[in-house]
Amino acid sequence: MRLSENSGFVQQDRQRRKSGWNVLALLFGLSAIGPTWYLLAQVFLHYQKILHPPGAFLSSGTRIGNILMFVSPALPSITIGFMIGNALVWCIPWAREALEREAEMGLGTAFGSSERGLAKFAWFLSPVLLLSFLGANNFWSLTTEGVYYRPMFSPATKRYAWSEVQSIKTGCTIHKGIDYHFEMTLRDRTTIDLAQETPREFWTAYPQVQQALVGVTYRFSTEGLSERCFDLGSRRWLELLSRRPTAL
Repeated sequence: MRLSENSGFVQQDRQRRKSGWNVLALLFGLSAIGPTWYLLAQVFLHYQKILHPPGAFLSSGTRIGNILMFVSPALPSITIGFMIGNALVWCIPWAREALEREAEMGLGTAFGSSERGLAKFAWFLSPVLLLSFLGANNFWSLTTEGVYYRPMFSPATKRYAWSEVQSIKTGCTIHKGIDYHFEMTLRDRTTIDLAQETPREFWTAYPQVQQALVGVTYRFSTEGLSERCFDLGSRRWLELLSRRPTAL
């Protein structure tokens, strides 16, 4: 009789260890990571848009700035996602009862302890979001009045008149895909690539860029357009990048 009772207890213990609610919490957590990552990145993107000057017809973060802004929230999003997953499962009465029994028998972690542990880890990772802030802080904007650029570690945005454009160099780089470049160098050697991060928006705004450059004296170079660019690139892009924006 004692052996039968012990066997029954062992069987029940194994069943509890295989609780499907833990798997559901894991699935909910994994599903919440992506949306959490997206929402955190959108917060910093909104912050960047607030910094853009009024009337900007073309704006973008820099390549390194965008990488920091969009990639850095990934780590905190993992812990926040699992916190959300635990909370969602906890809202199911049957799951809550089952998980509470497991915690009482030492087969799992209590909801409160689990959430506190994840919250501490999220707090430990929160300094990573400072990188997102710095990335959002690094951007450029164009208006009819001038060119605006904000260095990553600067508390203020620099403004340049269009007459301060010293040179324009076009080109492309080819890796897995193709990036087009329209690099504008200003009087203090600050270089802004208008096409790399926002090619579609640049294409749409190009007539306004041409208009703003009318009457400006600048050097123009196509040295970045290699033979591979002409072999693999879009004909319409190559035609645009091969021509000086304004007549001499």
